[in-house]
Amino acid sequence: MDAKDFRLLVALDENARQSYQALGRKVSLSAPAVRERLRRLEERGILHGYWVSINPAVFGREDLLVSFGGEWSRDDAIRALGGPDVAWVAWKVDGGVTVEVWPYDVEKAVPALEQFLGHPAIWQGVSRAPLKHELSGLDWRVLDALIDDPRAPIEVLSVATGLSPKTARNHVTRLIRDEAIYVVPRLGFLADSGEVVYHLVVAGTASFAELRRAIGDAVLVHETQGPPMKYLFCRADSLGELTAKTHVLQTLPNVSSVQLSLNREFTVGTDFVHRLVREGMKRSENPRPRD
Repeated sequence: MDAKDFRLLVALDENARQSYQALGRKVSLSAPAVRERLRRLEERGILHGYWVSINPAVFGREDLLVSFGGEWSRDDAIRALGGPDVAWVAWKVDGGVTVEVWPYDVEKAVPALEQFLGHPAIWQGVSRAPLKHELSGLDWRVLDALIDDPRAPIEVLSVATGLSPKTARNHVTRLIRDEAIYVVPRLGFLADSGEVVYHLVVAGTASFAELRRAIGDAVLVHETQGPPMKYLFCRADSLGELTAKTHVLQTLPNVSSVQLSLNREFTVGTDFVHRLVREGMKRSENPRPRD
């Protein structure tokens, strides 16, 4: 895991549907070299595939993260996908789970999830990203196809949606440009040859620029406002450097806590997401009459 591997993962996190040529331009590599590096990252367990991260505002819903501590079994973590309005579940290396919920009412959502799981939450955070445009019927159709194959070539999306390649490409571009969706890599934990890539959850009001100055290689992958938390994907040359960087962050004046977050397994509630998307498709086909 060298600096170019990390920059490649950062570029993928910005938009995993970029071509090998486009990714190569960002990291000064040829397209074949990019393809080979991604293959090695998959073999080593850091790159587990890709998924479509959707802004729940497209459904008129909130974006809520809830974390549970303790020692969860894999079966219990998977069972959390059946909870009310659960979009995805991350089973952590430390035994706990983090659950992404898309509720209409945040205040009711956490107690309902705690009751379903039989565990008290240890923290929660709400992220609000405004919706720039309402999705059209064709947007919904393209999104429904992307959920199952996030990096599908335009020709494949064209067949799956019944749209021309040009139309399919235009709608994918619009969805990503308007930040209605993010096609991103599913990242795992890697520690080999002394080098480490990892996730940090940093609570407090320190800016990302402050955090990056303290720890070096890092990218902001998620942020919540209530309470303020930043989720970072980072690289260190060794476990010792990771520990030292984490300690430095904890000393910053606007940082209240730093938590190392490592996913053992990440699972998306595909059936739930498909249901919401297809409800959106129906609404676009049968809009309510205006008063």
